[in-house]
Amino acid sequence: MGGATTTAPPAYRDDPDSVSMHTTPDDYTYDDAPEITGLPPSYSDSEGGSASAARPFITHIPPPSSRRDHNEVVEISGGKIKVCETQTIMDARYDKDPEYLEEGIRSFARQAPIPLIYIMGTHWETVRRGEKKEKKQITDFRIVINMQRYLRNNFDENDTTWMALNTVENGEKTHRGSFMKGRAPGFKQNIEIGVNKPTLTEWCHRYCASSSMLRIFRLQRIVTGFDEVFVKNRLEGLIRSTNYRGKINISFPVEDRNVDIYTTNKVNEWRLKTWVRWIFYLSFFWIFSWPYLYFATKRYSVIQAEWPFSQTDATGNKRYVTVSEEQWFEKWHVGIRRLALDRYQGEASEGQMEGVMARPNDPPMPGTISTGHAGVDNAVGFLTQGIQVASALSRGDNLSRGVAALNGGWGYDN
Repeated sequence: MGGATTTAPPAYRDDPDSVSMHTTPDDYTYDDAPEITGLPPSYSDSEGGSASAARPFITHIPPPSSRRDHNEVVEISGGKIKVCETQTIMDARYDKDPEYLEEGIRSFARQAPIPLIYIMGTHWETVRRGEKKEKKQITDFRIVINMQRYLRNNFDENDTTWMALNTVENGEKTHRGSFMKGRAPGFKQNIEIGVNKPTLTEWCHRYCASSSMLRIFRLQRIVTGFDEVFVKNRLEGLIRSTNYRGKINISFPVEDRNVDIYTTNKVNEWRLKTWVRWIFYLSFFWIFSWPYLYFATKRYSVIQAEWPFSQTDATGNKRYVTVSEEQWFEKWHVGIRRLALDRYQGEASEGQMEGVMARPNDPPMPGTISTGHAGVDNAVGFLTQGIQVASALSRGDNLSRGVAALNGGWGYDN
């Protein structure tokens, strides 16, 4: 993996004017919906002389995570891996106490999101059911790697040195206390004209001053500075080097990337209960409830906690929180290759990868036999390929699949 960078990391900053939120203004999606009233009330309270210093220390309990057990559960929608992206919480004090709300936002921001590397290989097999042929998708391997620890300086789970808490720019379209996305009043395009944007303190006061019963305040926790293209290309080349012929899908979902704070009332309690929502789905009451919730809920998507994997300074030099993408790949590529050959299914910890890396050799390619004698292995391999070709042709498959079997490899369609 390589050693951690020796360059002194930047000091923790929570200046809301420091970073724009241009990266994720359009990812604010919900299962239900928000309200119709206009702009949030103006904020006139002074930010100076905050009384929070005199307040007793309060521990804000993080909202529960709904992380899936990747060893057992895989959910794909629209060709994309689905993970639990949003945590939800309700606390009556968040509804009306802006200082308590601000403390909670800062506390939740210090909890890093969970970026994953999801490596999946699949192929199609033809099966007979009576006189009919059917296609069945086979998952050859599914390797899930948790990258959260690489967002912490020196791998210290309590270190938030690199995290930055920011507010939305005035010219960006986002939810500002309404059901529609919009820019700040007076801003018609995404440019800055010298008007200060609201701070976290101000947004918390606006949220708590709202008279709307249905409100949602969202904290977004994003991962920046990670070169997904580089990692994807290296991993795909690694898997292909095992002679794998199937389809490779490498994605980078992020778990617990959002925290949604709901106002405390029965309507919000019901909308968060799965069994209640299913009653509405099955009874078709959602036809009436969904439009009401959409237009009746005020949404605030104005705060973002940026968790960098790396940062580029003003001179163009890139600094890494822990290691670079290349160092990470060089550290773990042997373990990932061997897990793929083992047809591993689930979340792979670094301890598991270290275990397979400690083996003296790679496992044999799936579909082959390893006796330790080169001549015997070659003869058995040739016989196996011949059987695969004959089997493909007897099923009526085209000649190309028979040739694929003859050329060796594993995971090809048949």
